[in-house]
Amino acid sequence: MGRRIVLLGAAAIGLATGCAVQQLPAVSPPARVVPADLELPAEPPAAGLGRVILETNGEPAKVMEITGITTAADGEDTTTLVGVRPLCTTPCVVDLTYGSHPLVMHSLADETHQSEIDLDVGARAKVFRHTLGERKTGGSANGSALSDKGQLLTALGAGGAVLSIPFLIVGRPTERAGATTQWTLPGPPPAPAGPTLDRL
Repeated sequence: MGRRIVLLGAAAIGLATGCAVQQLPAVSPPARVVPADLELPAEPPAAGLGRVILETNGEPAKVMEITGITTAADGEDTTTLVGVRPLCTTPCVVDLTYGSHPLVMHSLADETHQSEIDLDVGARAKVFRHTLGERKTGGSANGSALSDKGQLLTALGAGGAVLSIPFLIVGRPTERAGATTQWTLPGPPPAPAGPTLDRL
């Protein structure tokens, strides 16, 4: 009887571990290099806007800005709506209002490569280089299938519970944080907009 309780306890630990997201070491930050072959606009940004060069370490990515998050409750169900607006595909140059901008970046080549980052925009132009993070539903290419097998074995009872733990651990979803290198470009910030001498 005591052995059965221990085994079921081990199965519960395995299930909890299998459902948790495994945090992998963060990627290395990109080098401090201005992206080549990127043409900057000749005109300066409008008043109240800051210019940013966005680049995702040689991996083209779609960039979207999160414009708002709304949560609606319908009985016991809760729905979260996230508003986004597309900005560009990296490498690119964007002019944004001063302040913080939450961005989502998705690789065009690998759907598991993605990041959510906060971009701070000021008066001085800056370079924002980012190595995308990674999110996978399982610890391997067959992670979901392995996780399903682990849950099936757990359902078979105490004997299967011990066998299921390796499947659950291998099938855990994984997440790797991205890394950013950013710096402001040399030169004075743009002069504030105002009346010119010929208008006085």
